[in-house]
Amino acid sequence: MNQLSIQGVTRVFEGTKGQRTEALQPIDFEVRENDFVTILGPSGCGKSTLLRIVAGLGRPTSGQVLLNGQKVIGPGADRGMVFQSYTLFPWLDVEQNIRFGLRERGMPEAQQKERADYFIAKVGLRSFEKHFPKQLSGGMQQRTAIARALAN
Repeated sequence: MNQLSIQGVTRVFEGTKGQRTEALQPIDFEVRENDFVTILGPSGCGKSTLLRIVAGLGRPTSGQVLLNGQKVIGPGADRGMVFQSYTLFPWLDVEQNIRFGLRERGMPEAQQKERADYFIAKVGLRSFEKHFPKQLSGGMQQRTAIARALAN
């Protein structure tokens, strides 16, 4: 079974004066288990629009997205997204930022710590766990946001 199926997805934005902007032309593709996919294209070609639709944060004008055979109709805990302008909580350190969603879901503290430690190591932030976002480079902030998405 395909893990992710994009079927004839398009997105057209309607302007206030009746103008239409075609943000995403019809696209079809499949992503199977263990595939690694990169979406490339020039600025404004619809990459972020497509990812927002896959995440359930936007709806296609036509077509559908299926995840494990189920139609994506909104956000879900089975998907995560790191936005281009990532947002970390400035009052939380790296580890606390990564653990935030886990804590909100009621995961036991020991499991939160173990999971956060795992992803801190995976994204190369070992020894920066207690640093706050303002103490990190942009790339380190981005890796913190990625670790948070993966941990959840």
